[in-house]
Amino acid sequence: MASSVASSGRTERFDELCEAIAREQGGTDVYVKAANVLRRANGAYSLVGLEDGGERVVYHYEGVFASAIPYDAEGVRQHEAETLARNEDVREGLTDVEYAWVHPAYRDLLE
Repeated sequence: MASSVASSGRTERFDELCEAIAREQGGTDVYVKAANVLRRANGAYSLVGLEDGGERVVYHYEGVFASAIPYDAEGVRQHEAETLARNEDVREGLTDVEYAWVHPAYRDLLE
C-alpha cells in the first residue's frame, strides 16, 4: 500500500543527491556517500551541489568562502578542500563550477 504522506525536504534532498552520485560515479556505497555529504552541511556550512563527475561537493560557508571537497564512503575529506572563492568573490566562485546536481536553495542563483 502506497503512503499518502509527502516526504520531507531532507528525504527529498537525500534521494536527489543519491541519484546524482549514482549517475556520476556509479558503484557502491551511494547512500553512505550521500549521508556523509549531507552530514557535513550543518549550521554554517551549506551544501551547494555536486560537481560534474561527482568527485567533489561544493559547500558555502556563510558568505565568507566557498570550497570544493572530495568525499567518499569514509567521509568528506576536509583536509583536501580547495577554496574556490572568498568574501565578495563567493558568488562568482560558485557560478564558475560545473554542477551535476544543485541544492534547491542555490538553484535560482546558479541555474
